[in-house]
Amino acid sequence: MADAIKINGGCYCGDITIAGEVSSDKIMACHCTDCQKFSGAPFRAVAVIAADAVKISGTVTEFLKIAESGNERVQGFCGKCGSHLYATDPTKTLFMIRTGCLEQHHELVPAKHIFGKSAVEWVSEIADASWVAEGPASAAMAPFKKA
Repeated sequence: MADAIKINGGCYCGDITIAGEVSSDKIMACHCTDCQKFSGAPFRAVAVIAADAVKISGTVTEFLKIAESGNERVQGFCGKCGSHLYATDPTKTLFMIRTGCLEQHHELVPAKHIFGKSAVEWVSEIADASWVAEGPASAAMAPFKKA
């Protein structure tokens, strides 16, 4: 059975806040090419939350895009600091909150990876790469504890 996780967070500058609750089985990593382009990263981790389970306060700037599927998707971000916050349908019934803007981001482990057909091949080898604790010249570290 999935656990309910209380979430809170917001944009980098603090003008927009987010609070709510997500089911642990609704944490996903999206590998679609749109998420790659919008985030500048190989995938985006999201918490999928019904509108009645999340409260977003502050003035969100929105951009309407048409996905590869032809579906309209609203992208919400902070107009001041540029933080990407969510994607939603035009009627705003279901939000895909970006986990990076949430205080609990370390706990929000994707239960599912979606759009795997466009995932970058090297993502499965990321733990095998060289890791350092902070900047490029900092101390080496092991990225994950292996059982």
